[in-house]
Amino acid sequence: MTDTTLAMALPVVHRERLMRIAHEVNFPAGTRLFEEGGHADRFWIVRTGAVTLDMHVPGRRAPVIESLSFGELIGWSWIFRPYVWHLGAEAMSPVRAWEFDAVAVRAMCDCDPAFGQAIAQWVGQVLAHRLRSARTRLLDLYAPYGSGDPR
Repeated sequence: MTDTTLAMALPVVHRERLMRIAHEVNFPAGTRLFEEGGHADRFWIVRTGAVTLDMHVPGRRAPVIESLSFGELIGWSWIFRPYVWHLGAEAMSPVRAWEFDAVAVRAMCDCDPAFGQAIAQWVGQVLAHRLRSARTRLLDLYAPYGSGDPR
């Protein structure tokens, strides 16, 4: 698990509070969870399966930026206005996930500043990680010498 997974990023008290409003959903392989530019009104945490994040590149097939699995957050755009997805997401295998209503979580954050700060730090860590992944992946695909990252 990375430090951006729910279990590693949120203190137990905040994780338990968040999980009280979760409900389980299932996605068959090939299901698009969201499209870049769509309204971000929910988010998920992967229980089983794999989800890929992709990015629209004009004139090209959308490159996969990152693959997500157990414990990882799917979607961060729900926390920042104007609540529009910045990437796309697709289930690469059958996926079981916990789904969260973004409006409800934002309301919880507004009512409890400690909870809100914990959520914001978690999502911020995820966002920073995704930005690095997107940069590396796009350099690997389109820069003359790649990203230079030996991974």
